[in-house]
Amino acid sequence: MRKHARLPILGLAIVLAGCALVSRSQIRIYTLEPLPGQVANRRGVPIGIDSVELPPGLDRREIVVRKGDGELEVRTAELWQASLAPMVRHTLTFDLAGRLPDGMVILTGAVKPGGPARSIDLAFQELAAGPDAKVVLDARWTLRQSGLADVTRHERIDVGIASLDSGNIASGISRALAMLADRIVTGLTAP
Repeated sequence: MRKHARLPILGLAIVLAGCALVSRSQIRIYTLEPLPGQVANRRGVPIGIDSVELPPGLDRREIVVRKGDGELEVRTAELWQASLAPMVRHTLTFDLAGRLPDGMVILTGAVKPGGPARSIDLAFQELAAGPDAKVVLDARWTLRQSGLADVTRHERIDVGIASLDSGNIASGISRALAMLADRIVTGLTAP
């Protein structure tokens, strides 16, 4: 009879120990934010982002910081709200939508218009912070439209941040993506 009386107490002790462990290792969640920009006076065929390719090891939930000598610091208790590539695509799409006239950007998940449309494919060589207190965005973007030659551009953007704190990194990446949106809008030519 005494053995059965100890089981609930043992179970309660295990639950309390688990709660204490979870509270000590608090996980922080970060997101990217679209930033406002000046609306360009451009008209043309609607445009959408078709693909985003990040360097291996960066498209993950954990925030990654570059260290010296090719080493990466993976912050297991500091996470993006989702994998980084879809967050980059979403943020950049809304950055573009804030810079182009209404209806000119095909939002992520929206049905593509029946007529002509343009698409952008992005390949990032770099999108990370560290080892210095800055975010580095190095990407090639390709504009595609049926019947026209593809146009490819290379952009490198460095954004200084106060420190390599994950909140500063998230803010720096958001600013870098907004600057990339500005450059893409400048690079668009209305057909």
